[in-house]
Amino acid sequence: MSISKMMQSKITRSLITSTVIGTLIALASPVKAGVLDDVFIRPGVDEADFGACARDLTRGKVEAQIAADACAKAIRPKDLGICVDRITRNEVSAEDALSVCRQVRRPVEASTCVVDIRRRAPQTALVNVLNGCRQSLLPARFSNCVVDLSRDLKLTTEQSISACISASDITRDLQPTVLPGATNTSPVTLPAPVTPSPAQPSPGGSTPAPPATTPGTVTPQRF
Repeated sequence: MSISKMMQSKITRSLITSTVIGTLIALASPVKAGVLDDVFIRPGVDEADFGACARDLTRGKVEAQIAADACAKAIRPKDLGICVDRITRNEVSAEDALSVCRQVRRPVEASTCVVDIRRRAPQTALVNVLNGCRQSLLPARFSNCVVDLSRDLKLTTEQSISACISASDITRDLQPTVLPGATNTSPVTLPAPVTPSPAQPSPGGSTPAPPATTPGTVTPQRF
């Protein structure tokens, strides 16, 4: 077998193996499967696929007129549809799911957030889950925070949601760099630089003193 055929055979086997492994991971981990949706569920579908959005919202029991308005106004209709479809599969009403997905900048992450907390902490009140995932700027990170704190610190999920939301709202202020006199509206008078003049020998053999300058005045530079 030639080298080129051997390389092609290895590449083919590698691609088949990667595809099979990725599919098994997606099936075994429903929460993480969202990351693989673009590859295994809807290959080749761009972000502006309004048809996919409409189908997903219809599958989630969203009324046709409401679905049309939501998909038409979405910046990424595809992501909106994925978000609604995932959340409604977890016993969440179409109205609540659409409300969350339309109010976040990362709808796919928001759906992962809701599904993750609902699966790993099913006793949590649904309204708290939806509000937390909707308010967070990084929903996937937020869900990890909630689940990990609840598990390792033995907190209620509501306590973890409150802590994780509060942490995301903290403003990390930097000490401002204030230049001297920046708040002073009056002009600042700097000491005048003194430019020494070339020494000229005087008839008496002594060097004349440089001209006196008044404090606060600026002596023109000589270039």
